[in-house]
Amino acid sequence: MADKWPLANGNWSSAANWNGGTKPVAGDDVYADGRTLNVDESFTVATLRTTQRSGGTIGGSFVFNTAGVTGDVTSATQAFFIGANNMITVTAASGNITLNSTVNQPYPGFTFISYTGNCNFNLTSNTITLVTTANNAILISKTSLGTLSVTSNLVGTNSGSGTYVINSNAGNTIIVGNITGALPVGSAAILQTGAGSLTVTGNVTGSGGPAIDTRNTVTTINGNVTAGLNFAITTTSATNQIIINGNVTASATANAISSTAANGQVYLNGNMVNNNGKMAIYAPIVWLDANNTTSAAFFTSGGSPRTLYSEDTVPNTPAVNNVRSGTIYGAGNTLVGTIVMPTAANVRNGVVYDNGTTGTALFTTSLFLTELSSSTVPVAVRMQNLCTPMILGELMEAFKK
Repeated sequence: MADKWPLANGNWSSAANWNGGTKPVAGDDVYADGRTLNVDESFTVATLRTTQRSGGTIGGSFVFNTAGVTGDVTSATQAFFIGANNMITVTAASGNITLNSTVNQPYPGFTFISYTGNCNFNLTSNTITLVTTANNAILISKTSLGTLSVTSNLVGTNSGSGTYVINSNAGNTIIVGNITGALPVGSAAILQTGAGSLTVTGNVTGSGGPAIDTRNTVTTINGNVTAGLNFAITTTSATNQIIINGNVTASATANAISSTAANGQVYLNGNMVNNNGKMAIYAPIVWLDANNTTSAAFFTSGGSPRTLYSEDTVPNTPAVNNVRSGTIYGAGNTLVGTIVMPTAANVRNGVVYDNGTTGTALFTTSLFLTELSSSTVPVAVRMQNLCTPMILGELMEAFKK
């Protein structure tokens, strides 16, 4: 609709500080125009830009310094145009800050977001891809003790070493989306350091470099972890714990998880698939979940695959309710059948059952009368009291007398 820019450093909420004397509205393209703009109220616009407008100045910054602010950037093609470092700065000391976008957007080597305030920051996009030829580029830099929550797929850079989509060295990070590693070995999609935690709900896949480099933190992956040319997850921290609620699969060239510290620990709540002799998990300590980790694939010395199964999940083993009661079977004799079979005397004579056993129960008139005389079933009771011709005759003779 219109191009909007501030006339001086100041607050978003000040209409007088905008060109034309009016604040931006939905559909507008907003330029920082080289100035620092304090975002002190929620807004909806088409784009945010620190690129240079015609007649304007490159650079500037949008500073989210007020708790409770939500920014909606709605362009269906490109939402953010980054012309300098620290386009977005999140400095609010408490509360929540939210920034929403819905496009798939690659980002250049500038720092897009500098998150320093101890508020919680929520970022929603579709896919965030770092595209740069520069070294040591960081797209989202987090030094905040607050929680960073990103709802988006993350894709690492294809060139440049020491580059990260997210570099978090304090507080907790939550990702809802899939993560794909960077191509260079010295880069990653996420570098998580400090004492906070990293939680990912999605799949993690390595590339030429790892998807996640995690240190001194608890890392939880609610999804599958798959190696590429390099690790999907790597850590060198002795205090790090990696929890995987999914399957872990090596590639022909790399472990899916590499934990090299002496006390590094991996907790696996899924299955492990090794590949071409490469272990899916390379770690000093691996804990297997008693209920959910049921198989691990290895290779024999001859190169043939071999899968090891937990004792209660061996393939083609019948369920306990399909095995005779009391029969002990299975790997390690840990399974006991529960199905109860009738004896031959309780099966009709001549009926074949239970692997060739033949029933012996005979149905005779004597047996029927015996059962009838003692039964309390209503129909049986009525039959017990039936008036037979003999009884009727006796009653008639008695009546005549």
